[in-house]
Amino acid sequence: MNKRWFLCRAAGYLLLSVIGGCILMILVYLLPTDKMKDHVAESAEMLMQEGTYYQWATGYKNAQSDTYTDASLYLNAMYPGSGSAVKDAMNNPRRLYGDDNNEESAVLTATGQIEGRQGHDVNYGRYWHGSLVLLKPMLLVFNLSDIRMFGMILHMGLLFMSVAGFVKRGLTQGLPGFFLAVSMLNPITAVMCFCYSVEYTLVLLGVVLILCFHEFFQKGWNYYYYFLFSGICTVFFNELSFPMVVFGVSLILYLLLSEEKGLPLVKKELALGICWGAGYVFMWMGKWLCAWVLTGYNYFGESIGQAARYTSDHATWEAENPTVWERLYKNIHIYEKWPFVILIMLVAVLMFFYFYQRRRTGGRVCVQRMLPYFLAALFPFAVYIGLGNGYSYVHYWFTHRLLAISAFAGVCMLWKGIE
Repeated sequence: MNKRWFLCRAAGYLLLSVIGGCILMILVYLLPTDKMKDHVAESAEMLMQEGTYYQWATGYKNAQSDTYTDASLYLNAMYPGSGSAVKDAMNNPRRLYGDDNNEESAVLTATGQIEGRQGHDVNYGRYWHGSLVLLKPMLLVFNLSDIRMFGMILHMGLLFMSVAGFVKRGLTQGLPGFFLAVSMLNPITAVMCFCYSVEYTLVLLGVVLILCFHEFFQKGWNYYYYFLFSGICTVFFNELSFPMVVFGVSLILYLLLSEEKGLPLVKKELALGICWGAGYVFMWMGKWLCAWVLTGYNYFGESIGQAARYTSDHATWEAENPTVWERLYKNIHIYEKWPFVILIMLVAVLMFFYFYQRRRTGGRVCVQRMLPYFLAALFPFAVYIGLGNGYSYVHYWFTHRLLAISAFAGVCMLWKGIE
């Protein structure tokens, strides 16, 4: 199959994905919301106790959940409806009783304490909010605590399958890097925060799929399709916290399993990155187009304006024109805590003994083998620099997780760099 045919099929898959995403969103907006409100009400006390940015380990931003975004999703799920499921699915409205107070409004809506209160609707249609495809049906049956426990079970299962896959593939020397990356992503925080849980699930699911079906993906253009669909699914389900980790971890696994070396592998790495990015960007733009057609509101204009704001290098609402170094340091310093320092030191010692042992048996450093991993390790820093202060400086308390890519790639680079 030639490149032209691949591009035609990829465009067709993107179109089908956009249509399928719209249909799924409309279907879940047809679900009744009364039971959803009851189950959120059962967890109302937990919501109010945790507040907006709950830290299960005080003083650790890595242990901070994003209840603000979670509560906005609860409000999306419980929205009473405007009379048009199609428009609601595209606009993703939430009803607030106050000024940008998602948690309090979610509790008021769920418990029915809205009599005499003036509410106003806020549309948030520039994202897909595909996580509502999971959240709304679950809220029909379970409360928020139940959903967290299901998330924990799912994460543990996928993590077990990932480790088993590493062992089965003979990649045990890559496990220290994977363990370091998972620790930096912080599985406990992922359980505590629904939007993080969805993205963490996508990361682990990508690991399991590649480790289980590598031979299938190797055939023809299948790996290109895999990364295309990975980008599509990521933008559909994520809330723009750390979606690049889904790509980065999957890419490093591909590098570990690939039989290609040197420049051909670097070219393949870049091509797979383009596929993932194309899936992510065009699927995202598909939401803007569908919402514009079905509601009449120009989401292209709004989204481009917001993108310019979040990627700007100018003043933020926290600091006056922070420098690139300040942006990088704010993400890095999250890990200037003793548990992370000790963990990194232990992995470094382990890698030192590995290098020492290999050098004693005649091994030598091969820079050519290290280059693809080095490029992957630089990816988070390119994001921090490229996406500006609005994303990587203001929201450092979740963008720091992109450094899990650098940790995983760095350890694998040292391991694979010894012949």
